[in-house]
Amino acid sequence: MDPVTVAVQPGLAPALSLGADAGALAAAASTLRVYTFAGDVLSLGRYHVLPSGGGETRVRLHRRHTGGRAVAFGDGFVGIALTLPHRSALVAAEPLALAPEQVMNRCVRGILTGLKTAGVAPFYPGRDFITVNRRPIGVVTFEVVASGALLFEAILATERDFGLTAALLDAVDPAGLVPGEMLTADTTTSLARLGTRLSLDDVATLVRRGYEEAFGIRFEAAALPMAAPMDEDRWLRQRALRPELAHRATTRTQLGALEAHVAVEDDTIADVMLAGDFIANSPAIAALEDALRRGRAERPPIEDAVRRVFGQPANFILGVGPVDTVAETIVRALAA
Repeated sequence: MDPVTVAVQPGLAPALSLGADAGALAAAASTLRVYTFAGDVLSLGRYHVLPSGGGETRVRLHRRHTGGRAVAFGDGFVGIALTLPHRSALVAAEPLALAPEQVMNRCVRGILTGLKTAGVAPFYPGRDFITVNRRPIGVVTFEVVASGALLFEAILATERDFGLTAALLDAVDPAGLVPGEMLTADTTTSLARLGTRLSLDDVATLVRRGYEEAFGIRFEAAALPMAAPMDEDRWLRQRALRPELAHRATTRTQLGALEAHVAVEDDTIADVMLAGDFIANSPAIAALEDALRRGRAERPPIEDAVRRVFGQPANFILGVGPVDTVAETIVRALAA
C-alpha cells in the first residue's frame, strides 16, 4: 500500500473536518487525521433524525459522514479519521476481501496497539465500542462511498468520558428525537481517569506507531490539501423530520434504534426515510430508499427491495441484527 499521509489538527472547525474527509474519499486517498474540536459537541451519526431545536445553543451539533450512535465530542476527546482506497486495503488488494462485519475489527487494531504502548489495556468486543475493563473509552464506525473508498472514524475519550452524552442530548434534543443509550460516568472511562494523560500529538504518535506495527504501513507527514468546508446546516438537515412522513415505527437494535419514516399515497410509498444508530454504506441506504419510493405499500415488494439491495456484496447495514429487521420496521411503520 502507498504511504499514508498523516496530519495532526488541533481545534479544527467541524465544517473543515467534514470537508477534509469528503475530499479524501473523493480522491480515494490514504490519509490519517488526528484532530480535536473545541467546546461541547454532540456528534450525530449520519442517519440520525435532526433534533427539532429549542435546546441550548452552547452545545454544537455535528453530523459525521459515518453512521452509528450519537456521542459526546469536543473538549476532552480526540477524533481519528482514516481514509483508504477500499475497505480491505489494510490487509488485501481485493476490495471485497473483508466482509463488512470484519472491517472495524481490522481498522481498530492500530488504535488498540497504540494504546497498549501507553500502558492502557483496551479491548474491542465487537460492534462499535473500544473498552477498558468493560467500560467504553472509544467509539468506532465507518463509511464506504460509491467508489469503494473507506472512511474509518474513531472518537477517543481522553480527558472527559462518554457519560457526558446524556447531558448533551438533553441540551440539544429536549424532544428526545435522537436515541441514546444511558452511558454514565460510572459505566464509561477516559484516559485521564485511567491515569494516562496524553496530548493530541501523543495520541497521533501512538496511533501512527500502532498502525505501523499492526500492518507495516508507512506514514509520511504532510500538509493535507486545503479542504473546502461543507455546508454544515444543509448537511445536518439531510435527516430532518417532515410532516408528510407520518407513518413511523422504531425497532430496538444492537446499537440503539432503527427508525422508518414513511409517506403513503394511494397504497403507494410516496417517500421513505430510514434513521437511527445503524452503520451502513450510504449508497446502499440511498438505493433502498429510492427503490421503495413509488412502490406498493405492501410487505412482499418491501422485503424484495431490502434483500435485493443488501444482497449486493458491496452493500451492508450493521447493528440491526438480521437484514429482514429493516423490512419488518418499514412494514410496521405502514400500519402505524
